[in-house]
Amino acid sequence: MKLKIAFFCDAYLPTQSGAVVSAHTTAEELRARGHHVTIFAPRNKHWHEPEEDIVRFAAGHWYLATDFPVAWPFLTRASFRAEAGFRRENFDIVHSHSPFTIGTVGARWARRCKIPVVFTFHTLYHRYLHYVPAPRAWTRSSIVFWVRHHCYLCNHIIAPSRPVAQIVAHLQPRTPCSVIPTGIDPDKFASGDGEKVRLNYGVLSDEVVLLYAGRVVREKNLVFLLKTLAPLLKDKNLRVRLMIVGGGMFLEEMKILAAQMGIGQSVIFTGWIPFDEMRDFYAAADIFTFASRTETQGISIAEALAAGLPCVVVGAMGAAEAVTDGVEAFVVPPREEEFRSAVSRLIRDPKLRQTMSENARRKAPGLSCKATTDALLELYAQLIHR
Repeated sequence: MKLKIAFFCDAYLPTQSGAVVSAHTTAEELRARGHHVTIFAPRNKHWHEPEEDIVRFAAGHWYLATDFPVAWPFLTRASFRAEAGFRRENFDIVHSHSPFTIGTVGARWARRCKIPVVFTFHTLYHRYLHYVPAPRAWTRSSIVFWVRHHCYLCNHIIAPSRPVAQIVAHLQPRTPCSVIPTGIDPDKFASGDGEKVRLNYGVLSDEVVLLYAGRVVREKNLVFLLKTLAPLLKDKNLRVRLMIVGGGMFLEEMKILAAQMGIGQSVIFTGWIPFDEMRDFYAAADIFTFASRTETQGISIAEALAAGLPCVVVGAMGAAEAVTDGVEAFVVPPREEEFRSAVSRLIRDPKLRQTMSENARRKAPGLSCKATTDALLELYAQLIHR
């Protein structure tokens, strides 16, 4: 049975985030299997390429997160033409990828049409209060209330990891929840032109490259990462470089901080890199370092494993669940000394790096989007049948 599926996303291409990668990867896999997927997302003034099967809502750019266009609520709710088109499509299921403006619109449209609604809990929304210019106590309670209400509107919730499922159970215990992580295409990251990247950025063949890939924003704990790795980057006997791949509002501050710490020459800031080119940057690296404490699953960790990179991650939330400590990664507490020690051990021991790299590649097939999409389609079928 070929399904007609509607994805409602408050962030989509060209915005880069884990939720966007998840929605886009899942939509592409579903389409490859013959299902029809329509994306409802905010318009982005920087994106002018023709798109099929996508409905864009009028949006503005939030000054505290300029890379995230925000759909105007009153225009979205008043978009009768879009709702009429939604009704004509006779969708089998609605999949909400956000509890806010567009996600809520999708849930309400679905309920009016008696269509089952699935919601993927991509983000720990209450950890992003610094983007809202309002008192934190009020903001936190408002966000928790809004997310809980959205969970109530949905028939089923998808958590990308078990720690997130526990949070969902606390927020809205009456709505069923399943753990289905976002899959990746391991073949896309299994091989890349790392030499080209190293040449472009002046990295010598005997230098060890530490890699971070993701948005350059405060919640990714990048100040901790810089402070922790600074002694290793300053050690001339180790010949180490740190490559930070990604963009965001914290990028310029990070450059200034690196210069102030005396490691400006040892840190490479690439800015935004197109998704299709990311495999070359993974191939250019030797060790993946990830210090975020708010990840629901850590998609970039899965990509790094597919590229055969041993990882050092902070043992918090979904990031810790993505790897096996001591096999293809070191999972450490959020303390500078222990994180630095794990990275140093991998730098100084090439044989250990090679062993962990081989373990990472063996783990990668289990992270495939094909397996996770099978689970998603089974859930869709159950909800439609009911």
